[in-house]
Amino acid sequence: MNDFMQAAIAEAQAGLAEGGIPIGSVLVYRGVIIGRGHNHRVQQGSAILHGEMDALENVGRQSAQVYRESVPYTTLSPCAMCSGAILL
Repeated sequence: MNDFMQAAIAEAQAGLAEGGIPIGSVLVYRGVIIGRGHNHRVQQGSAILHGEMDALENVGRQSAQVYRESVPYTTLSPCAMCSGAILL
Protein backbone atom coordinates (compact mmCIF):
# COMPACT_ATOMS: atom_id res chain seq x y z
CA MET A 1 0.00 0.00 0.00
CA ASN A 2 1.39 3.42 -0.86
CA ASP A 3 1.96 6.28 1.57
CA PHE A 4 -0.96 8.31 0.21
CA MET A 5 -3.49 5.56 0.80
CA GLN A 6 -2.04 5.04 4.27
CA ALA A 7 -2.56 8.75 4.94
CA ALA A 8 -6.21 8.45 3.84
CA ILE A 9 -6.63 5.48 6.19
CA ALA A 10 -5.10 7.51 9.02
CA GLU A 11 -7.70 10.20 8.36
CA ALA A 12 -10.46 7.59 8.50
CA GLN A 13 -9.10 6.37 11.83
CA ALA A 14 -9.08 9.94 13.14
CA GLY A 15 -12.73 10.30 12.18
CA LEU A 16 -13.61 7.05 13.93
CA ALA A 17 -11.72 8.16 17.05
CA GLU A 18 -13.90 11.31 17.08
CA GLY A 19 -17.03 9.15 17.03
CA GLY A 20 -17.66 9.69 13.33
CA ILE A 21 -17.91 7.63 10.18
CA PRO A 22 -14.46 6.22 9.27
CA ILE A 23 -13.92 7.65 5.79
CA GLY A 24 -10.71 9.53 5.02
CA SER A 25 -9.21 11.27 2.03
CA VAL A 26 -6.08 13.10 0.92
CA LEU A 27 -5.40 15.19 -2.17
CA VAL A 28 -1.96 14.80 -3.73
CA TYR A 29 -0.29 17.33 -6.02
CA ARG A 30 3.03 16.45 -7.63
CA GLY A 31 3.76 13.80 -5.06
CA VAL A 32 2.91 15.94 -2.01
CA ILE A 33 -0.22 15.81 0.13
CA ILE A 34 -1.77 19.27 -0.10
CA GLY A 35 -5.00 18.50 1.73
CA ARG A 36 -6.37 15.86 4.04
CA GLY A 37 -9.69 15.32 5.67
CA HIS A 38 -12.20 12.90 7.08
CA ASN A 39 -15.94 12.56 7.33
CA HIS A 40 -17.51 15.04 9.78
CA ARG A 41 -21.19 14.22 9.22
CA VAL A 42 -21.71 12.97 12.77
CA GLN A 43 -19.31 15.28 14.61
CA GLN A 44 -20.61 18.50 13.03
CA GLY A 45 -24.07 17.39 11.98
CA SER A 46 -23.13 18.19 8.39
CA ALA A 47 -24.96 16.75 5.41
CA ILE A 48 -22.09 17.47 3.03
CA LEU A 49 -18.81 17.27 4.95
CA HIS A 50 -17.71 13.92 3.59
CA GLY A 51 -14.04 12.92 3.70
CA GLU A 52 -13.38 14.11 0.16
CA MET A 53 -15.15 17.43 0.69
CA ASP A 54 -13.22 17.98 3.93
CA ALA A 55 -9.92 17.33 2.14
CA LEU A 56 -10.85 19.75 -0.66
CA GLU A 57 -11.88 22.38 1.90
CA ASN A 58 -8.59 21.94 3.75
CA VAL A 59 -6.60 22.42 0.53
CA GLY A 60 -7.85 25.98 0.34
CA ARG A 61 -8.32 27.88 -2.87
CA GLN A 62 -5.90 26.77 -5.57
CA SER A 63 -5.55 27.42 -9.27
CA ALA A 64 -7.40 25.20 -11.73
CA GLN A 65 -4.03 23.77 -12.82
CA VAL A 66 -3.30 22.47 -9.31
CA TYR A 67 -6.65 20.69 -9.18
CA ARG A 68 -6.21 19.25 -12.71
CA GLU A 69 -2.87 17.76 -11.74
CA SER A 70 -3.97 16.47 -8.33
CA VAL A 71 -4.96 12.92 -7.42
CA PRO A 72 -7.48 12.15 -4.68
CA TYR A 73 -7.02 9.10 -2.46
CA THR A 74 -10.05 8.01 -0.48
CA THR A 75 -10.96 5.03 1.67
CA LEU A 76 -14.40 4.61 0.04
CA SER A 77 -15.60 5.19 -3.49
CA PRO A 78 -16.81 8.80 -3.64
CA CYS A 79 -20.55 9.48 -3.71
CA ALA A 80 -22.12 11.47 -6.56
CA MET A 81 -21.63 14.79 -4.73
CA CYS A 82 -17.96 14.17 -3.99
CA SER A 83 -17.34 12.79 -7.47
CA GLY A 84 -18.81 15.95 -8.96
CA ALA A 85 -16.66 18.16 -6.75
CA ILE A 86 -13.56 16.16 -7.67
CA LEU A 87 -14.34 16.46 -11.39
CA LEU A 88 -14.97 20.19 -11.11
